[in-house]
Amino acid sequence: MSSRKDFFRSIIESSSSIGGSNNDSANATSQNLDSGYRTGVTISGEEPTAPLPVQGRGRAWALSSLGVTMAPPADAAAPLVTPMENLVMGGRGRFLQKLLSQAGPTAATVEPPADTTVPISSATSGAGTASIKDGDARSVASRQASDVTKAEDSFVLRECKEQGEPVIRIGKEGNPLHLMGNFMELKCEPDRGIFLYTVDFSPPIDAKRTRQRCIDSHKDVFGTAYTFDGHILLLPKALEQERFKLTSQHPTEGTPVTLSVVFRVQQQMSQNVAFYNKLFRRIMYMLQLSEMGRKHFDPTQARIIPQHKLEIWPGFVTAVNEFEGGLMLNLDVTHRVLMQTTVYTHIKMLAQARGGQFRENVLKSLLGAVVLTRYNKKTYRIDDVCFDTNPLSTFRYGERDISYVEYYKEQYGLEIKDHQQPLLLNRSERRVVGKTEPEEMIVCLVPEICFLTGLTDEMRNDHKVMRDIATYTRITPNQRLVAMRQFCENVNKNEAARKLLSSWGLELMITPKVMMGRQLPPENITSGGGVVGSAGPNVDYTRQVTNNPMLEIVHIRQWMLLYTQRDEQHVSVFRDCVKRTCKLLGLEVAQPQTEVLPQDATNLYVQALRTRIRPGTQIVVIICPTSRDDRYAAIKRILCTEVPIPSQVINARTLANEKRNRSVVLKVLLQMNCKLGGSLWGVRVPIKRTMICGIDTYHEAKQRSNSVAAFVGSLDAAFTHWYSRATVQERKEEILNGLCVSLEKTLQAYQRRNCHLPDRIIIFRDGVSDEQTNICRDYEIPQLQAACKLVQPDYEPKITFIVVQKRIITRLFTMSRGGDGEGQANAPPGTVLDNTVTRRYMFDFFLVSQTVQMGTVTPTHYIVLRDDSKFSPDILQQLSYKMCYMYYNWTGTIRVPACCQYAHKLAYLVGQSVKRMPAESLNDKLFYL
Repeated sequence: MSSRKDFFRSIIESSSSIGGSNNDSANATSQNLDSGYRTGVTISGEEPTAPLPVQGRGRAWALSSLGVTMAPPADAAAPLVTPMENLVMGGRGRFLQKLLSQAGPTAATVEPPADTTVPISSATSGAGTASIKDGDARSVASRQASDVTKAEDSFVLRECKEQGEPVIRIGKEGNPLHLMGNFMELKCEPDRGIFLYTVDFSPPIDAKRTRQRCIDSHKDVFGTAYTFDGHILLLPKALEQERFKLTSQHPTEGTPVTLSVVFRVQQQMSQNVAFYNKLFRRIMYMLQLSEMGRKHFDPTQARIIPQHKLEIWPGFVTAVNEFEGGLMLNLDVTHRVLMQTTVYTHIKMLAQARGGQFRENVLKSLLGAVVLTRYNKKTYRIDDVCFDTNPLSTFRYGERDISYVEYYKEQYGLEIKDHQQPLLLNRSERRVVGKTEPEEMIVCLVPEICFLTGLTDEMRNDHKVMRDIATYTRITPNQRLVAMRQFCENVNKNEAARKLLSSWGLELMITPKVMMGRQLPPENITSGGGVVGSAGPNVDYTRQVTNNPMLEIVHIRQWMLLYTQRDEQHVSVFRDCVKRTCKLLGLEVAQPQTEVLPQDATNLYVQALRTRIRPGTQIVVIICPTSRDDRYAAIKRILCTEVPIPSQVINARTLANEKRNRSVVLKVLLQMNCKLGGSLWGVRVPIKRTMICGIDTYHEAKQRSNSVAAFVGSLDAAFTHWYSRATVQERKEEILNGLCVSLEKTLQAYQRRNCHLPDRIIIFRDGVSDEQTNICRDYEIPQLQAACKLVQPDYEPKITFIVVQKRIITRLFTMSRGGDGEGQANAPPGTVLDNTVTRRYMFDFFLVSQTVQMGTVTPTHYIVLRDDSKFSPDILQQLSYKMCYMYYNWTGTIRVPACCQYAHKLAYLVGQSVKRMPAESLNDKLFYL
């Protein structure tokens, strides 16, 4: 075949002539304990009640689903075929589906050859050992395999090579800066590689653990250094024969199992990044670290905070990748906060403190929380609380029914005291070989032996608690580097870990990578009246903003002030302070329409907002006695949908401190001006006829509401006015189905304001992980192009699409003068790094845009997925930095471009409070600040 696409198309076209039998794949919802025991579903390590028709995973299973077989053993039964319809897959599987939908009715069929069997040398096994019999290697090499087998083999080989040319895009602007990062070099022996084999089982085995045990029984053949995922076997050296058979004994049934081992390809050490990450998971286990999610922690080094009944586990998070500077381990220090009180104690406190609506309060408090079970050091997310079950409820355990009380007593020696407490439920999904849909697993947990991780809202609002926690978690660059070196030394001193790395030809360096970066100069800030001043080295321009008129002022002629009777004194202080400070900003504020509520009741706020707002009112200011989520949500829901008008909600407690009143009122007035369509300051951006956009999504943490996608686009040449639109989507959906409509309406608003459409559109896309960049490239960018065609059929602007990643583990430090690795400090604002630790096959860079006074600064990662304008690296780096100055809710730079933060604020407001799309009349204002 001439290309990968032609190869897959020939497979798809030939699949129409290959028959198959239907296979029911209905999802089975089952319950299981945290130990892994479930009812109604086969678990790892057990045999299925009936053999599944298709074995394998990934590409092999996708090909089988299409009716393509690969050199079956001579004694194998005719395979069954799972139909392609309703197949939900990712990666190459999704690519197959896409090509299937494109196959035309006149597609030619490819008849499989009559004999596709390849002679395979055999082996026998006894008591867990095997000896490979001599086979005729020449006959194996000379026999012809089927076209499909040869094409599949060449596909695997091409897949390892088709990474394209390395992308090197390095800027020149800025002052050179020596940097050190949290990257440790992984040295590879030059002549070493990864040898990839596929292993098929006859009869088929569904349980991955059982397949692993069959492989483990042949260590005399494979050695001890290998990685097996259930179908792919990776070895550090080649075996004597490319195709052979082994015979094992089924671990539980005792029946013979034939393993067909076939060599596929030799990879360079740097071509299989996923392998290295699995390797380091094994190393973490050897270091006796406890795994929680993708992080590993050391419970033996826990720090106790007795006054708050908290403990903090230190740990590490690792990621191996191939960068421009070679193969490296990205290593960072992390911490996990755990409560010393159980979930059971927390539930009892809720019952005593809040009285009525007990169940609702428990659900609100616990849903989405992560708990730790100390008896097995595992974490679980609470997805539900089952009040109609308790520890006396039974489940199927082996051949008998057993209660949770009995199970924990027998397995862990734990005595459950309260037999009437509800059970916590954790739902998760796992892929099952041969099934199109993932299988749901339900884990039942007993609150009495579960410990909450993280912090409650009350703790986050307690400054003493946060200060005491920060003592351990907010570490300096020097402390971080010491911990990193200690980790690497522990790996090299651990005999098992060192031997594992050595068997694969790897060596972990203990000195962090040193790189050359650049520092961009601070921007000049333009205020009203043409006042221009530098942001300074700390990029803090509070004084310039508060001592000069705003850039564009919207005077407040008619506004409403709503408050409760008990806050009369605070309101009086607020009004007096507004009169004194508005003149500093060049803002005129008239006397408000005042509305006083007799008491603090949510329904009274709602009624007043529906009935007392006069026509022509520009903005509504609500002063509330306390901070309460339900009241805030009700207010915003009314003023964003039913009575669309900008609003400002103020907590009366912030007005109680007379020394801080002036700064509080200044910030309130700045926000009010923005919400009315004004602008506060600007920076020089020398790009004409360009629209800059930001995209972000909001996912409700407790998964009880739909997701929200927000799109924000600039409307003027100074990038100070924005059009914002939110779209409510299905739960946990990251793909923005409403992106097309949002961009279309933003372009129409831009055209109305400027009498022309932009020549360029620059998109900053936040909230995207590495695994989701293909979705942006294949799905979201085409939506952008489609939206342009809807505005004008011949409209084709140049699109630049940049992914913004802020949740990364990269850290950057400045080098000490002596360069001895001591005395590091945080990288200063404006630091750019576009070499050494950037992706080998991507146009990307790191940017530090904010100032950090305590702890360690985290840069932001920018990945340029598309650039029709062919901007130089310097232009995109400087543009990204300039946009970090333009967020009007902070008089300093922020971590991401302002358009991304605006999109985040809008998505959060709609997802958390409004729960529906705001009125379109508000879209041309920053009403969500």
